[in-house]
Amino acid sequence: MAYQAKRHKRFQEDFELVDGDGNVVHTLNVSLDADDMVVKINRKYTALTKALAETTEIKRNTQDPDKVQGCVETLGRAVVDLLEAVFGEEDAKTVIEFYEGRYIEMSQEVLPFITGCVIPRLTEMRNDNKKAVLNGYNRKTRRRLFR
Repeated sequence: MAYQAKRHKRFQEDFELVDGDGNVVHTLNVSLDADDMVVKINRKYTALTKALAETTEIKRNTQDPDKVQGCVETLGRAVVDLLEAVFGEEDAKTVIEFYEGRYIEMSQEVLPFITGCVIPRLTEMRNDNKKAVLNGYNRKTRRRLFR
């Protein structure tokens, strides 16, 4: 009997940008690969949540418009970085151009897709990969690997 090495299915989802009349303007193909995307997207999402928390805190505690503006710019950059990590640089530009610089509307419409669809799928992929690695070792070795 021959040893078999299998390739796993890739997660693919279509993301449609729809104008005010309900017409699909762009369809973006989101393809997640466990090798590269899991770590990259998780880092970008963590940076976004950290920037959001910092911005909220500074808005509460200061009246200085320069500090608030700097935090909002940092938050905007974090959103763009996350979009580039999920969609790729070219498709992220398409999303930004579609919303014509309205970052709040863009965040309200696009981030739920990332948090509700992409990130849960990445978590599932990470857990599946961990199980696959662990199945190749005996109990003693597994304990030592993941302490």
